[in-house]
Amino acid sequence: MPIENDHVFVLAPSIAILFLAALLGTCWLVQRQQRFLLWQCSAYSLTAVPLGFQSFASADVLQRYAVLVGALYLLGSWCLTRSWAERWNVSIHPRVALMVSIATLSALFYFSRVEQNMWARVNSFSIGTGLVLLLPIWEALQKQRSKERLDQAFFWLCVIFTAYTFTRPLLISLLGFSDPKGFVHSTYWLITLMSILLFALLFTVLMCAITLRETINQLRRERDHDALTKILNRRAFHEAAQQRMADKRLYPMVVLAGDIDHFKRINDAWGHHRGDQVLQLVSSTLQRCLRTHDLVARFGGEEFVLLLTRIDLQNAESVAQRIRSELSADRTVLPQGPDLSMSFGIAPITDSDQLEKVLKEADELLYGAKNAGRDRVHVAGTHYPDISFESTAPMGLHMAPLNE
Repeated sequence: MPIENDHVFVLAPSIAILFLAALLGTCWLVQRQQRFLLWQCSAYSLTAVPLGFQSFASADVLQRYAVLVGALYLLGSWCLTRSWAERWNVSIHPRVALMVSIATLSALFYFSRVEQNMWARVNSFSIGTGLVLLLPIWEALQKQRSKERLDQAFFWLCVIFTAYTFTRPLLISLLGFSDPKGFVHSTYWLITLMSILLFALLFTVLMCAITLRETINQLRRERDHDALTKILNRRAFHEAAQQRMADKRLYPMVVLAGDIDHFKRINDAWGHHRGDQVLQLVSSTLQRCLRTHDLVARFGGEEFVLLLTRIDLQNAESVAQRIRSELSADRTVLPQGPDLSMSFGIAPITDSDQLEKVLKEADELLYGAKNAGRDRVHVAGTHYPDISFESTAPMGLHMAPLNE
């Protein structure tokens, strides 16, 4: 079908939307876990094609292909709802969406082949696509959503776009557009093109901003967390601990320094893969014993540190004993041989500038527990029998004999 020169300019919005689709597709290739980008890219692509077709097709051609054009739009709307649902982690109710789509296509068929009525087709299509778009929004309203500003802006943009889709027939009546032959040149169609392009631009900007934010957050999580156990590393622990210690409401606090007993023997007997499983088991056990404001970190090797808030030494010792008991009873990773055990040193924090001092004290108490026979807890202020070996090495620099 030849395209007249005065119609070419109305293809610009469709081309721009395809460009935005390519941009979102590229973002998805870089950040594969953000699947909502792929669905939005598909929605743009499926919308741009019929939008461009409508921009130069005659009224007779539009009537002939009304069902096909409507099907592409509805499929694009469905992809859009999948994008939203992926972002909000809600259902799109596919059976309901299918029933609405079938009813909408049936109406398009009737008003294009049986009783020819262009405005009835437009009204039917607006209501049908609006209902499809409304399904994930209704689900999102029933659950607690993110309070992040970008996520809030994204949600309300979806609401506004859905409301606009429903109210398009009202816009037609207000503009008084009644001549189907002048469709391409009509104010209604130009407003439709520009509004769809504007919404596409806004959605793209918000999605790219959300993707950038989450990429930065992911990099920060990778920087701050141990790759194997998924808990804080030494550097991140120091930063988070200083923040906790600055809050007087969280006192009293204690530090627990823990070390897996005979970890080298575990690696030698069972292999490093099993040793990694032991580290993961210990990490998950420690995390189960934490509360909201507590911290746990892997300081390297088989060494872990916990910061417990709003707790005294006696209750902190109970926490350590509970950890020892749970590890000893768990035979999932080491089904044979001696029980899995840990030694702990516990020291109190009384001031915000004591972190390094308390870590060293807890480390020395830990060494005392290791040299006293392992599988025990040493608490600051408690007298223990003299031991044969004392170490003042900082956390992470344990001497080799303790790991044998």
